Amino acid sequence: MIIAVFIVLFLGGYLFWKKRQQEQRFNRLVGMTVSYMFQERPGQYSGDRNVRSGVFVFKAERNDERLKNIVIRKVKPLHAALDVNLEQILVIPFERMDHTKSDVSVRFKINRRTAKIENLTGGRVTISGVLNFEQNRPEPFIATLPISDLYQKTEV
Repeated sequence: MIIAVFIVLFLGGYLFWKKRQQEQRFNRLVGMTVSYMFQERPGQYSGDRNVRSGVFVFKAERNDERLKNIVIRKVKPLHAALDVNLEQILVIPFERMDHTKSDVSVRFKINRRTAKIENLTGGRVTISGVLNFEQNRPEPFIATLPISDLYQKTEV
């Protein structure tokens, strides 16, 4: 019995350490911020006037020139009333050498009709996927990112 408890604790500690290492490596290689924007009117994206939704905008900047792209396979908001149904992977490209910044967006849905969500700033989103480098194998990552602020369109 004591051995089983020890094994479970050891495995739990190892998995926690592994996740922490992946997150630290991701933060060294990529600077990423998450913004959000709510739909302007209910049903705007789905046609159903009872559905409220919005988008998360992931803005990324690479810190390593060898990074070709980031593939995001899973997006999970750490808010009980929000849901992301990622129907396909998200790719943030850095193909050109002079292209160090890029962004991508994903739609979220408020899955509780009674939820009164006005501000997501300070919330968090967990993402996972792989980092693709020139000449190297893809490296898996898991990162929990803070939601920084309301998305503002910038003119270039």
